[in-house]
Amino acid sequence: MRLVKCSLRGKNVTAVMVVLLLSLFVSLVSITADAAPNVSVYLSTNKPYYTYGESGKLYVTVRNEGHGPIEIRNITVTFPWFGWYNGKWDGNETIKDIDEAIAENATSETFEVPFTIPAEGRGVSLASSAYVVVVYAWGEESSYKDGYITIPIELPVTQSPNLTPILYLMGIDTVLLILVIIGLVYVWMRKPTSALPAPATG
Repeated sequence: MRLVKCSLRGKNVTAVMVVLLLSLFVSLVSITADAAPNVSVYLSTNKPYYTYGESGKLYVTVRNEGHGPIEIRNITVTFPWFGWYNGKWDGNETIKDIDEAIAENATSETFEVPFTIPAEGRGVSLASSAYVVVVYAWGEESSYKDGYITIPIELPVTQSPNLTPILYLMGIDTVLLILVIIGLVYVWMRKPTSALPAPATG
């Protein structure tokens, strides 16, 4: 009987230890998940659209919604015209070694990334958007937050050299037609009416 009781007691202790370990593991996972920061990235440009060969500025602002402080490491921007051109990589900019600390519920300074729309024709991504990646650290961990912003490019309007004379002639024809209509109305309104015949006398 003693052996049976000891065996049962040992099983009960083992079961309690397993339950405690599982509870501890779940608590650690929950704490880690709760401690993960909530970071937002806000993007804007200095103009609503650009033309080929024009320079512009992309603005990046980071907001730390919690939990705890974070530290921005670097910001990388890949523009839609990124590629190997004229013997070098073009369309990719990185701001390194930022190391700016952002407290909980605080906003970073606004980072400025200059760019120039290529003057020549290039293949671009279908989305025509810049891809922004912000790498940050929190405690001993590191992570990133990304975002997209469209860089609208105004397409040039092509005009046929024969279009201007055609429009000019159409304008003259319209004016002449209006003058003819006015003349006809004027003549019709001044047309004398025929006099009624005098009544016959017996």
